[in-house]
Amino acid sequence: MTERKRFLIVKCPRCQGYQIVDSRNKSKTCSQCSRRFEIIDLAVIASARDAREARTVVAELKMPRTTASEPKVI
Repeated sequence: MTERKRFLIVKCPRCQGYQIVDSRNKSKTCSQCSRRFEIIDLAVIASARDAREARTVVAELKMPRTTASEPKVI
């Protein structure tokens, strides 16, 4: 049996903040800007089996990406 991914990561259409949504719901209120939006209208960035995995994915998405040419500040 294939395990279904229950949590989806999407971006708020107003503030572009990452949101974790339960795939069983139809809409979500953004935790940052309080706008309510339909989940079905948005592109899914990633998915996860549980909330803990979803939080880990969002944390990775929020981390700044550095290139080899940029010096690392310590």
